[in-house]
Amino acid sequence: MKRSVSVIAILLLCCLVLTAFAACKQEEVDHLVIYNWADYIFDQDLEEFEAYYEQVTGRKIETTYVTFDTNETMLTRLTRGDTNVDVVCPSEYAIQKLIELDMLLPMHYFDDDNSNEGKQFTSDLSANVDKDLYQHNSGNVEQGILDKVNETFGSIQVLNEESADYGKTRRMTDYFVPYMYGTLGILYNKVEFAEMGIYDEEILNQANWGILFNDDGNGGTLSDKLTGKILMKDSIRDSYAATVFYLKESGKLDDLVSESGKPYSEMSAAELINAVDDGLLEKVKDALSAQKEQLFGYEVDFGKDDLLSDNAVVDLAWSGDAMYAVEESWDDSLNDGEGDYKLGYYVPHTYGNIWFDGWVVPVTRDITHTDAIKLFINYLNRPDVAARNVLEIGYSAAVNADSIKADDRAKAILAEGYSVYAPELWYVEDEDGNSIAQLVDDSGEPLAEEDYDYGSWDEFEMYFFQNGYEDEEGNVVSYDEISDSNWRYPFASAQQHSSDSRSLDSLGVMRDFGDKNHDVVTAWNYARSTGDTGSTLALLGWTALAVAVAVGAVALAIWLKRVFRHKVRLRDGTKD
Repeated sequence: MKRSVSVIAILLLCCLVLTAFAACKQEEVDHLVIYNWADYIFDQDLEEFEAYYEQVTGRKIETTYVTFDTNETMLTRLTRGDTNVDVVCPSEYAIQKLIELDMLLPMHYFDDDNSNEGKQFTSDLSANVDKDLYQHNSGNVEQGILDKVNETFGSIQVLNEESADYGKTRRMTDYFVPYMYGTLGILYNKVEFAEMGIYDEEILNQANWGILFNDDGNGGTLSDKLTGKILMKDSIRDSYAATVFYLKESGKLDDLVSESGKPYSEMSAAELINAVDDGLLEKVKDALSAQKEQLFGYEVDFGKDDLLSDNAVVDLAWSGDAMYAVEESWDDSLNDGEGDYKLGYYVPHTYGNIWFDGWVVPVTRDITHTDAIKLFINYLNRPDVAARNVLEIGYSAAVNADSIKADDRAKAILAEGYSVYAPELWYVEDEDGNSIAQLVDDSGEPLAEEDYDYGSWDEFEMYFFQNGYEDEEGNVVSYDEISDSNWRYPFASAQQHSSDSRSLDSLGVMRDFGDKNHDVVTAWNYARSTGDTGSTLALLGWTALAVAVAVGAVALAIWLKRVFRHKVRLRDGTKD
């Protein structure tokens, strides 16, 4: 009996030791909590980052991916302390607000001490990180983004009175690392525009943002057939930007002077979209109210679908959504059977909005996750990772075009995604040893050259990075004669068109509206809820009628069923 007790005691002790050992092993796993927009990263990025992390540090890591739907939701949760995260990906104006609240840690990702080794960023990486396997990727980031951000935000003052740094100023580029960016523009149906007689460079470059208001730029109607076919973005900031651009270029601000004393007619794009004086807000409110008679409706996510299905002809769009819609709109029957894109994306030559999202680190991050935080942010600036994310998300990666074009793995990823015949890249393999760029059919047989969508990398590169193709005489021809530019890469695009008005100076970045946020929201709500709703009301009316009919049909079916059951019961001699 004593021996049995001893054996049991030994077994229990072994279990305790094994449990404690397992717990210790469990603690060996590192962690990283990522707070990002939904569907804003390639699905396998996190898995491949975990493999990369183990390779560089010798340690395993688990990543947790938490999402938000708006910058405002993210700001609320961070400021209230509802979310404990390590890295966040806000838009530029939200980063401004977080810096003002003193809620971010400086990273100094671009401070390289003239050695291009990111010493400020890597100085507190632990001894676990194999420095020979680490490559700092700050040089891959588009410099134009950093210049544009510094130009727009300058020195940001800490406004949190409880902060020890209250009143001090900071530079945004010390606190964030760019991830994605894009433009705001007009997605439109080129075929419908041609039938309306307005698919003309001179006509549309006269109308510019007036296209969204069915205004030809001279105070007249662009096309009667456009009424009820226009979509507006259900977004305060984007609609505000488009409206002030329209008011400026159409001369509706010529008689208005800002509170600073500067006439609106003399303002740049950046100055315009960051002006929120009462007089301008009134003009914006009136313009949006009047616009409603021209609208099909407001949208956030389904505008591209409405254009592809011909429900609408024009939409205020973000460049990523627009590029996706344009590529989905290829029609072999267009252009005399040569094929063409049914849709086009147009950033007016006068003014435009360019925006940026980037990674920041909250002061509330877990300090033991420092290696994971910095390795993750740097990992996303690899050209091959950027290429995957461009394919997945549709927006422009902050990694510059030249870095992507110089990296064979990045090129192979794009070649696979866009079906490019590029035998020179077939040697680039994935983790399983398969060629990335060489495509196969359903039976596993390699595709023939004629089955690829692009005959060569050079042909694809001209489309992807220049939005054009080479004609028989060797000239580069734009796929869209109206835009004559590729706003997938605005910085390269602006350089290509530096001789005309299509320069980066025509693109502005929006800051946070600060104390005027409430006034802007009030003006927006007024414009959305009052005035002549035109086709929007008609649409709502038909929708209500359809719902009423459906409800009536269901009610009738229930009533008939009850009558039938009542008759059956009478036949059976039962009571109802």
